[in-house]
Amino acid sequence: MKRNTTDKELISIRLFDVIDKLPHWNDEKIQEAFPKLKANTLSNHKARLYEQILVSLRLLQSDDPRIRIKDHISYAELLHKKGLYVQSLAQLAKAKQIASTFKMDILRLEIVEFEKKIEGRYVTRSHSQRADELTNESSLLRSRFYFEGAWSDLSLKLYDYYLKFGHSKSEEQQRALSTMFKESLPVSQGSEFEDTIYKYQCYVWFYYISQDFVGCYAYAQRWCQVYEKNDVLLESEPEMYIRGLHNVLAALFYCDDVNRFIENHKKLKEFTSKHQHRFNENQVIQSFIYLETANLNSYIVEGRFTEGARYSDEFLQKMKPFEGRLDIHRIMVFHYKIASLKFGSADFSGAIKHLNIIINHPSISLKEDIQCFARILNLISHYELGNDDLIDFQIKSTYRFLLKLSDYQRVHSAIFNFLKNSVFMDRKKLENDFRLLRGELLEILEDKYERRSLLYLDLISWLESKISGKPVEQIIREKKLEKIADRKPSG
Repeated sequence: MKRNTTDKELISIRLFDVIDKLPHWNDEKIQEAFPKLKANTLSNHKARLYEQILVSLRLLQSDDPRIRIKDHISYAELLHKKGLYVQSLAQLAKAKQIASTFKMDILRLEIVEFEKKIEGRYVTRSHSQRADELTNESSLLRSRFYFEGAWSDLSLKLYDYYLKFGHSKSEEQQRALSTMFKESLPVSQGSEFEDTIYKYQCYVWFYYISQDFVGCYAYAQRWCQVYEKNDVLLESEPEMYIRGLHNVLAALFYCDDVNRFIENHKKLKEFTSKHQHRFNENQVIQSFIYLETANLNSYIVEGRFTEGARYSDEFLQKMKPFEGRLDIHRIMVFHYKIASLKFGSADFSGAIKHLNIIINHPSISLKEDIQCFARILNLISHYELGNDDLIDFQIKSTYRFLLKLSDYQRVHSAIFNFLKNSVFMDRKKLENDFRLLRGELLEILEDKYERRSLLYLDLISWLESKISGKPVEQIIREKKLEKIADRKPSG
């Protein structure tokens, strides 16, 4: 800030020092430090300070390829204004080379349009084929943007759909999703890198929402392979590769493919550990989200609930520095996973604590599936604790909530009826009732849309634990160990 002024006591620098010493932002304390300045004048200095901080951050990121490209474009503009056209084109050539290497076609088109402007207005002594080269390149880039834009629009639309509605709940809803997906597909498909990644994103979302996790896994694998075949892109866009691995792991988690989950979880941990020293802050946040989601899921998919419940306390400490920069959807999902681990380890009070964070959140439209099953798991947790006086209220409250969301399923009805009828009965004499409920649920769960409940809560294993008298963790762990033994490691 001092490079353009002789003033040694810039107010903006003093302002920075004052703010830097405060434990938290405090407008009153800041104003007290500058008693002679009016509020609007101080506001102007704050704006100038913010601008200068951005300039300083920009100077510290000179190795970023996107910033390097924009630097060359800026130099080209300065040289162009000076009438140094050949030198301006030389800067644009450097910018285009970087843009081509890192597949940044939007910036590449900006460069080509600038080159056309120079070549079209000034005699630069370029070779005779130059005009054809530039017009062909411009035309090709513009056609690519159609595909990239169409796929990216569809990807965002599917993501928004999932946040609002979760997985498909009926044939009618699945048909509506399929219609929207087909109508939004590009007329023909491009084959460039960005088109391919956006295309794979769209198919991952479509199959994920449709509960076709095998299809989801297949496209997430292709997504990762695009990066694994290109070291330059793997280095420049590690967060996109990590996101691809996250989708691979999510699909394997819901497929209950324990061996492949362990294998890909290891791959994610190794990649993050190897590259985290060069991650920027955004990449640090994204890697935290995806790695910790995989860590929590690993305890669930392997049936290690007690270990996971202990780890969740450590995880909550890890999450604190990131809380202000995590969206509420991610935070709610984390709390549900922790509640599942607490429930599986028989810490029902701990489960209720985290479920209440979800249930009491004001935005019920966000991630409806989590809201629904948080209430079901909360209801069962109160039942396990013997909170009989609360069960009737909890049933009515949950029933009203699900009706409001039009999400009342046969699984819910069976659970509600059982709890309502058994809450005041002798728990020691309910084995036959548990068997009947298990049989009823197994029949209901033949419907793939009713099976959605198993994505969030293993009701069958819970019932088997009540029938056998074994802890639910032991029941689930035995099933997982059997799957690990039965399935050969993948190649």
